[in-house]
Amino acid sequence: MSFAVPSPQNACRRLALAIGLLSGAAILLWPKPALANAGIPMLVFAWPASWIAFVPVVLVEAAVARRVLRLPTREAIKLSLVANAWSTLAGIPITWALLTVLEMTVGPILSMARDDLGPAATLLMLPISAPWLGPVKEGWRVLAAGAFLCVPFFFASVWIEARSAGRRVPAADALRWAQRANAATYGFFLVALALFALISWMSHAGSAG
Repeated sequence: MSFAVPSPQNACRRLALAIGLLSGAAILLWPKPALANAGIPMLVFAWPASWIAFVPVVLVEAAVARRVLRLPTREAIKLSLVANAWSTLAGIPITWALLTVLEMTVGPILSMARDDLGPAATLLMLPISAPWLGPVKEGWRVLAAGAFLCVPFFFASVWIEARSAGRRVPAADALRWAQRANAATYGFFLVALALFALISWMSHAGSAG
């Protein structure tokens, strides 16, 4: 009897899939009372929102693939569908988990150095604290955190989608497509979230005044 040994590439894919599913399940099944005390893990917003926007994103990035890679419509949709499935299923939760570890490592150091760094510490804490917000009441902070997370999610998606598309087209073309496609989709999300955060902050500041 012989056993098939998975290739390193397949093993990496399975590992990414397992980490992504476990990370998402752990957050989504987190007890609500504990979640209220521990703050807000932004994955509970970012991951479902990514699946809600999945079809429009696939279509937009397929249109970019059709123009940039000169692919037929059907092939462009297939390329975009597979690439986005990987980046959404594994890329977002894994990136969020790594950012959360960074926040837990760097956040306490910045908090202790806040008196020495002054306003610089507060500015640095804004993007670093985006993966897992403390207990908040202001909606604009959640929106702002989402806008900040668009940046690392963009880079993670470009890397994953370029590798996925690289199985169908030359690597350089795949990277060019992934950069342009994700710039279009994540650029829209970042601007929209930042705009809504600003409007919410101005509304909150006006009511507080």
